[in-house]
Amino acid sequence: MFQKNNIVTIILLNFLIAGNIICQRLSNDLLGGWGEKVIDQKTPDFGKSIEAVEKYLVSEGYTLEEIHIIPVGFFKQVVNGINYRVLAGVKKKSSLSTTIYDIHLRKTGDDIKFISSKNPNYGSTQISDKNKKLIKNAIFKYFIAELYEVKGFEVQYEYHKIDGLHDYAIYDVEVELSNKDNNSVNKRVLVVYRNDKTFMVQEELKTE
Repeated sequence: MFQKNNIVTIILLNFLIAGNIICQRLSNDLLGGWGEKVIDQKTPDFGKSIEAVEKYLVSEGYTLEEIHIIPVGFFKQVVNGINYRVLAGVKKKSSLSTTIYDIHLRKTGDDIKFISSKNPNYGSTQISDKNKKLIKNAIFKYFIAELYEVKGFEVQYEYHKIDGLHDYAIYDVEVELSNKDNNSVNKRVLVVYRNDKTFMVQEELKTE
């Protein structure tokens, strides 16, 4: 009976969390705020948005063959038409260093065009013990299939106070892992803190 009650409680909590996330996103869209959308290359507007981002980066002197673009956030706003916003990390394939861009776009007919871009504020802030545990859990989940344990991590850069996105933040993190033979392995990842209060490793940063 106790186990059954626990299962019911977990299911109800999951429904409440999912409902809260949906309400947040719907209210953002309805009130003219930035509602977060799923990053999916198969979604036509997302694909067109990334094409617009690529054109902008080329105009800034980047060569697409030499860089890796890492989308970490995709947002929609309905104000005087449809606007999109892409948060993306831009990394040279030969480097682990990533520059975050906040790129605003406008949909005109079937086309999506570049409007403006800026780099979010970055630096190091005091991370609470609770958030450190959540970051560690996110890293553990990401590498669990490779049978790694998280020995420790250090935030290299934190991009925070991103205009119009509440507590949304991006962390560039150096991670120390241990494998099944207890050997140390160093990795670098981008961790995203979303408006639904969750941390997730968006991608491992690698050189090519």
